[in-house]
Amino acid sequence: MIPWARPKLEKNDLTHLNHAFKSNWISGGQYINKLENILKKILKAKNVLVTSSGTAAIHLAYLAIGLKKGNEIIVPGYGYLAAANISLQMGLKPIFVDVDLETFCVTSKDIEKKITPKTKLIVVFNIYGNVCDLDPIIKIAKIKKIPVLEDAAESFGSLYKSKQSGTLADIGTYSFQATKTITTGEGGMVVTNKDKHFIGRLKAYRNHGVKDKKYYHYLPGHNFRLTNIQAAIGCAQLKKISKIIKELKNLSNG
Repeated sequence: MIPWARPKLEKNDLTHLNHAFKSNWISGGQYINKLENILKKILKAKNVLVTSSGTAAIHLAYLAIGLKKGNEIIVPGYGYLAAANISLQMGLKPIFVDVDLETFCVTSKDIEKKITPKTKLIVVFNIYGNVCDLDPIIKIAKIKKIPVLEDAAESFGSLYKSKQSGTLADIGTYSFQATKTITTGEGGMVVTNKDKHFIGRLKAYRNHGVKDKKYYHYLPGHNFRLTNIQAAIGCAQLKKISKIIKELKNLSNG
């Protein structure tokens, strides 16, 4: 059997895992902040919030945006169903858009055809490491005043005009599931350069509605938190990110 994907787990990953385990900080802990800070530097992003999964990252973004029942969101017709599934759970209406047969990514031309007055979000997928041609998509979105969510679950490390995928739209989401570029087992993150109010909503929805005052719940949130043990593995993975990306490129080139 040829594996679909094999996580790049080595001795240093186990060392970090054991360190987190032995510290007795297995839920929250220092590795969470450390992982977010490393990711900020790599992605050159202002705000990074790690989450329990890539799906949780998408759900978190939807909630922070304030999407309501009956809103339409544009979703690629090809790709993993997390974005569409969450939209249906929230009572949103996913509007599917065809993808380009060469890249498997959506295009601005096809997106523009599907925009209506009810469209409140455009979701794009970077498929198999291919990054969407985002500039024309973002241009249309700005004219229509619709936010764009770039799902970069499959493209961590890919570049678009020298910028890291996932950092180009209003919001980027990533997955650290076992088949992704780097892994924490399960896990994900949200990246955005939006204002403090939006960041506050992200943080609150990630942590049961709590912001800065313990046990004071500002809104009905979820538990979308990554554990310290998972974050420790993520920190070890990022130490060899260049090596991982090089190996993936070699595989894609045959």
